[in-house]
Amino acid sequence: MVERAELRGRLAVEALRSDPRRLAGTEAGTWFDAGWKRRIVRRALARLPRSLRPSDAAFWAGVRSTASRAEWRRLTRSSYVALYYHRLAGDGKVGQERLDVAPERFDRQIRLLRLLRFRPLAPLDLQAFHAGELTDLPPRSYLVTVDDGFRDCVEPLLRHADVRPQLFVPTQEVGGRSWWAGDEPLASWEELERLASAGVAIGSHTRRHASLPELDGPALVDELEGSRRDLEARLASVPLLAYPHGRSDAASRSAARAAGYRAAFTTDPGRNGAGTDPYQLRRIGVKAWDSRLSFLWKVATGELLPARWEAWRIRRARPSSLRRRAKRAGRAA
Repeated sequence: MVERAELRGRLAVEALRSDPRRLAGTEAGTWFDAGWKRRIVRRALARLPRSLRPSDAAFWAGVRSTASRAEWRRLTRSSYVALYYHRLAGDGKVGQERLDVAPERFDRQIRLLRLLRFRPLAPLDLQAFHAGELTDLPPRSYLVTVDDGFRDCVEPLLRHADVRPQLFVPTQEVGGRSWWAGDEPLASWEELERLASAGVAIGSHTRRHASLPELDGPALVDELEGSRRDLEARLASVPLLAYPHGRSDAASRSAARAAGYRAAFTTDPGRNGAGTDPYQLRRIGVKAWDSRLSFLWKVATGELLPARWEAWRIRRARPSSLRRRAKRAGRAA
């Protein structure tokens, strides 16, 4: 079994050499489907004597034995983390805690990334990486994405346009209000033009913030192709999509490809490598209760905080009056 797994790994490398663009969907493209702990264990197990290797480690040992240094780096080292935000208002509205990050906190997070020399990934490089045209990314590559196009995002994104953030907007709702998120005001086309001129990439969030798996064929085409046409008619945009609510299925991913999008984002956590399906790209959400340390955890791993850490951060972020109330309730119980 171990020998067969190693052989699969060697043959996988040879197959990729014949067509490097066909990495997504192959076993050799699944390195970053695993979390950071499993990747560390996999590297360690692949160094064990052959008789002690489990089949997964044996497969990667076969890949490593055949791949060149550049090929191994492409498969297991080159990756990036995509962060996602929604509102950047910090107005403390009830029910918005999971969507809203204060602009001052956003500013501090971007400054921290600059200080630690994280590298922002431009939209063209993102597309080239997943098309196999760019095989190597700088260490600590990351991407800032913002969904929905709330008006309160305009000024914060203008201040940090140099990190090439990507803003995804529902094109038929531009200038209106977010019926799906507290009826908050959305940026106008004029504001989106200012952002695009400053270097912020504008992509699609469908036309009406539709949940794509719930749509039939014609409606699906209208939401995807229509949104792309709306953007192209108004401003310089990128052929990138963020699925509303992060939801997609096989039909919507196929429709996104047919509509001309080069890549599409979910809200599933994790890092993205060269073998990640470009129509199922992973992102990690940044929350109002993230500290510098928990933010860096997300940037480094692309993964959610461990449950106890997350619960502790949420408790710490509560207003002091709510903390006192929670303590009183606990003593009463």
